[in-house]
Amino acid sequence: MPRMNGSVLLLGSVTGDTASEVFHLCGQELKGCVSTLPDGETGYRCYWINFLAATLYDGHPDLETINRPDPAEDGRPGWAPSGYHDHWRFKIKDGVEQLRFEQLGYANDAIRSYQDLCDLREQGGIDPSVRLQVAMPMTESAIRPFLPNAADFPKMWAAYEEAMAREVEKMLRNIPAHDLAIQWDVCMEVFAAETNDKAEGLFLYTPEGQPLARYTKALDALAKCVPDDVLMGLHICYGDLGHQHFLQPKDLAMSVKIANLGKQQVERPIDFYHMTVPRERADDAYFEPLKDLDIGDGKLYLGLVHHTDGLDGSLKRLEAAKRHASGFGVAAECGLARRPAELMPELLGVHREVAAKL
Repeated sequence: MPRMNGSVLLLGSVTGDTASEVFHLCGQELKGCVSTLPDGETGYRCYWINFLAATLYDGHPDLETINRPDPAEDGRPGWAPSGYHDHWRFKIKDGVEQLRFEQLGYANDAIRSYQDLCDLREQGGIDPSVRLQVAMPMTESAIRPFLPNAADFPKMWAAYEEAMAREVEKMLRNIPAHDLAIQWDVCMEVFAAETNDKAEGLFLYTPEGQPLARYTKALDALAKCVPDDVLMGLHICYGDLGHQHFLQPKDLAMSVKIANLGKQQVERPIDFYHMTVPRERADDAYFEPLKDLDIGDGKLYLGLVHHTDGLDGSLKRLEAAKRHASGFGVAAECGLARRPAELMPELLGVHREVAAKL
């Protein structure tokens, strides 16, 4: 039986000023619908991997910053890029043979947020069984978009992987395993597989190895850091910079392949898998590859909830999905941050109403 029972999955970012605010809002709007709750990824984390660029890579003594975001003119923070053209770029300084990150920052935020979660539990604002969900990028997603030099890729890979093991260990020293869920964000890995390492404008070189082989290698290493008592899942992502995918999936075939490979590669349970559903896709052809999905007791979440066409559009996508799968839950296509805070109750309400039709 699935260990992930909630009918709704929130992927990570939610508009809010504090973790406590996000927990309270989501806990009330989705009461009885979720197994896990993220802290909203407030602050730097709301811009996903740019959190690492702005707080860790920039200023690191062994890294040189060679490109940074354009000056902010559209309300975004000055450390966040406006597109792929002004993405952060870094190189390892000459003479550095082994790179090390003392910490990545995810554990510190998770520990603080867990205390907020516990406080709200005691007040009755969150169901006692709901776990803290911590989303973190997989290895290639965390490093490849920032590196123009192929020679730096294996050094950054090793440094990130080693630091991530210590991040998870630190979380587990402060958060009980039965209260924690870890979500690996699989994004650059998807682009690499879909484009055969030729994502123009984003990838400036081709690393060694085939894209899906690198993905399974990374997943195997990261999963070994996560004890079985911790829920673990995959968010299979096509990007959301400026609310736009880097490329649109033609159907769910690649997502199914990535999910199946993950299940085959990892010894411990993968408890949930999220797959994106573009707004205009309520056709059978998009969902037809789900016939090949083989994830055992893992729970599928389909990201078919969109605010732009609300409940009606989301229900159309749901009805198409139900012709090809059963027992799944629902989610948004990607994170919910960078949307106005006043829209959050309505958008969470759409999640709840769609889940009621499963």
